[in-house]
Amino acid sequence: MDKIQILIVDYGSQYTLVIGRTLRELGVRSVILPPKKAEMWLKNNTPKAVILSGSNWSVHSEGAPDLPKSLDVSGLGSKKYFVLGVCYGMQLLSHKLGGLVERPLSHREYGPAEVTVDTTHPLFKGVEEKTQVWASHGDTATKLPKDFTSIATSEGFAAMANKNNRVLGIQFHPEVAHTKEGKKIYQNFLDMSGCKKDWDPINLIHQIQKEVLDVVSLAEKKNLILGVSGGVDSTTLAAVLAPVLKEKLICVAIDTGGLREGELDELKSNTASAGVKNLVIIPAANKFIKNIGTTIDGEEKRGKFREVYKEIFEEQISKHDAEFIVQGTLATDIIESGKIGESMMIKTHHNVGLDWKVDDLHPFRNLFKYEVRELAKALKLPPAVYERNPFPGPGLFLRVVGTPVTKENIELVRSADKTVADIIKKHNIDKNISQLIVALLGINSVGVKGDERVYGHSLAVRAVQTVDFMTAKGFYFPQSVVEEITSALTKHKDIVRVFFDMTPKPPATTEFE
Repeated sequence: MDKIQILIVDYGSQYTLVIGRTLRELGVRSVILPPKKAEMWLKNNTPKAVILSGSNWSVHSEGAPDLPKSLDVSGLGSKKYFVLGVCYGMQLLSHKLGGLVERPLSHREYGPAEVTVDTTHPLFKGVEEKTQVWASHGDTATKLPKDFTSIATSEGFAAMANKNNRVLGIQFHPEVAHTKEGKKIYQNFLDMSGCKKDWDPINLIHQIQKEVLDVVSLAEKKNLILGVSGGVDSTTLAAVLAPVLKEKLICVAIDTGGLREGELDELKSNTASAGVKNLVIIPAANKFIKNIGTTIDGEEKRGKFREVYKEIFEEQISKHDAEFIVQGTLATDIIESGKIGESMMIKTHHNVGLDWKVDDLHPFRNLFKYEVRELAKALKLPPAVYERNPFPGPGLFLRVVGTPVTKENIELVRSADKTVADIIKKHNIDKNISQLIVALLGINSVGVKGDERVYGHSLAVRAVQTVDFMTAKGFYFPQSVVEEITSALTKHKDIVRVFFDMTPKPPATTEFE
């Protein structure tokens, strides 16, 4: 921890770990801590800069998180680090330092916004005077603290700096990919703070290997169970651990019945390329479908999946006399599960927060999808691994929406998924899509086939583009592709309608459930 240059104080924003991701992308390590832990950390460490994250709180709410007591927000103290408040962080600085924070109806921003910046200020060096940003706030600073000046506007104050330029605030989110020049703004802040590059994928691989080996060396039972799906995350983690754990690494995959067509074969191929020697595949389709088929509620389905998932893995832990379970959980999963810092729960993830009888390790807990892809490339895994689109653990069970999960419905979605995937691959647009979702909706409607009335299913096709899966925009298919997909899907005797969903995230999530 003594080499950490940036402290990020986590106030619960869904974007907090995206700040860390952006800094790592720029080559600088950081540590993310909630306010109370940040307070203790600052007593024993002197970073080059502190970033205060956004939040779901208002500064006026009872119980709203405060500035760490150890934090110097004068820029004049003996430690003299830089401070940058982002969204709630700026509001909190303004509120605590004598400014005014209100909720004016005319200055609530949710989504894209245009900001006019002071291009002479070092924070906005090289940034266009009018730049597109991503905002998400109801509160805003309407009066700046004494000795602060405005350095950006968007109908109101969009950024501020104190007279010595060591304490700054930004009302929007530079870390989000939709802020056009956000990375440049963070690079400017790193330059102002005197930070040096100290992070790269090879170093991270060695750090993860050492972290896991250190834990294993203290245990009596040396075996580890790694849950693998054949996807980017678990395959890359297997490739990181296989060279150092060797026969102690036991990879377990479950055929849940919710896999896509050909996915088991892909799993075997990908784990082999990762150097996995011990691969165990557990057939459990009937057990999963029986349990999940008792509800149509998305959260309850995830919970029902977790029950069977945990039961099977505990059986394998006991069978192989293992003392650890290791999983390729990402920062995105932990954020949405509300299991990190102060972030709000968006949806339950099948492998996060389970109460295991053995130690549960998540070596990728601070990484995002694009970073894991970089690790996979550094490990020289094939493109079939690092270019693979994500697929949720509960799989196709989450793509039967508003109607019971049955073998028949799963088969219908599996077939439809392959049909759409084949079409977009044929038109060479699959590389433009970060994730593809084909879902059966619980909406039956009237149609006409062969001059006869039919009453059948509706499907939804959703494709998104994203870097980190914290935000995403809908992908718009060319009209000819829309027509081809619709025609191909409605040839099925039970499918009457096809909807295309381009809703961005937020307000939607990537999956329907």
